[in-house]
Amino acid sequence: MKLFLIRHPKPDVEKGLCYGDMDVPLAAGWEDGADALVKSLSLDFSDTSNVCYHSPLSRAAQLADYVSGGHSQPVSALKELDFGDWEGRCWQDISKQEIDTWMEDIVNGAPYNGESLQVVADRVWRWWLSIKDQPMQNCVLVAHSGVIKVLVSLLCQWPLAQAHRIDVGFTSLTEFMVQGDYVTLKRLGAGDWVTA
Repeated sequence: MKLFLIRHPKPDVEKGLCYGDMDVPLAAGWEDGADALVKSLSLDFSDTSNVCYHSPLSRAAQLADYVSGGHSQPVSALKELDFGDWEGRCWQDISKQEIDTWMEDIVNGAPYNGESLQVVADRVWRWWLSIKDQPMQNCVLVAHSGVIKVLVSLLCQWPLAQAHRIDVGFTSLTEFMVQGDYVTLKRLGAGDWVTA
């Protein structure tokens, strides 16, 4: 099976806003990048061997519906990390001490009273294990930066504490080949071919 991880397009938010699992709208013109993505994937989702799943947050759901022609399924496990008290605040307005405390244990820490990275990893991995052996030729997940970084780390058996180093741009595409427990990373965060 080919596994495609796609990050949602750029949202229409103030620069530097911490929006985690907030539902925020997409910026105007997002369809340009989506068109390039559809062309690159070239998949027919009316064929049941091609499956699309998405985060229920609208910025991912809109792209998933666009890419799949309305054949995508929402999955709550694919929601972005919940930043709790930090949601809706600009990163520059969050105290350095709070951010430093989080960075001391980025995997298990959640000084913002939201989810830790480990909690996100656990929910995403449980869901992946529940669907990975279904008969699919192509599986597309439309989600968020945090979810994609976590899943890439888990599939590649990379340290979760280093997941923040993975670059996942807006409307980017990461591709794997999955055969049972054997996983090959084909491309990571490719997005320079997208016009948006």
